[in-house]
Amino acid sequence: MVLVILIGITKIPMEAQIIRVADEYDAIVTKRQYTTHVNISETLKDLIKDAQPDPKFVALDHLAQNSKVGKINKRVLKMLFKVVIDDILYEISCLYEYLDYLKENIKRLELICKYSEKMEEAKTDKKKNYYREGMKMLFQIDENFDNYKQVYEDYKNALKIRKERVDKLYNEIKIIKKLEV
Repeated sequence: MVLVILIGITKIPMEAQIIRVADEYDAIVTKRQYTTHVNISETLKDLIKDAQPDPKFVALDHLAQNSKVGKINKRVLKMLFKVVIDDILYEISCLYEYLDYLKENIKRLELICKYSEKMEEAKTDKKKNYYREGMKMLFQIDENFDNYKQVYEDYKNALKIRKERVDKLYNEIKIIKKLEV
């Protein structure tokens, strides 16, 4: 009987605990075709509910340990929090790069719009042609006189959406930092 108790209380390696928690986290937050994205902080709150203090393995505590089987090690969960925050910060940095790209293109398209206004106000064909050629020089691939206004609106909408995403990600970090395991 003592042999069975000792086998039943062997400590699960920390690496295995980390992989288990990371796998569970990934399974919850990963988009599937039949589910929508779950908020990161809500996912972590669910994991906290299943957390336990660092287990102390003692042969006489066999029955108490069995009640903790399948629970998440709090230390591992705290490590996951750090990894998640680092991942969110990386996503924010990538979004900032994209925001800069969008802003540059919005400025370029605003210049095209100004040239278009000046072209319409121009009195001579020479001036109209001057602004028209300036617009052509500023067009990028697949942009033209027919679609540049729509492209401009698309960039402005993309900028607004990405800024909102950055705000939501910063809010997620605030929530995660307040979570207690």
